[in-house]
Amino acid sequence: MDISRLSRIEKCNLAIELGERAAAYLGDNDAIKSQVADALNLAKKWNETEDAGELLYDFLDNEEHGFTIYQENEEDEIKINAWNCVIDAIAFVSKIAYLESGIKYLPEPIEIVDDDIFDHMENALRLCRN
Repeated sequence: MDISRLSRIEKCNLAIELGERAAAYLGDNDAIKSQVADALNLAKKWNETEDAGELLYDFLDNEEHGFTIYQENEEDEIKINAWNCVIDAIAFVSKIAYLESGIKYLPEPIEIVDDDIFDHMENALRLCRN
């Protein structure tokens, strides 16, 4: 997919859409589904929310209930791929929110996020469907 012509907001919207599609493959755990929904809802409002970059990043890297912890503990390949897509979506929007807020130093995992993440998200979502 060529996303080079999309604006930052359009890219964020696309990332969120891919994340929402992937979230459907995460299973029936209501607590996790609620947490993912909260993250995606915050991502939708990133440009209206002070500290959105940090708040979104906390969904990813929280020591107790971070999405990366859930992914690391997952054994089902479909759910692992779904987590890949959700994590990438939240990471992308987190980076845009950080940049728009003027922050100069990003968390290392967020610093490396770029537009190539969309290929990774699409591939992860495709693997969920197979």
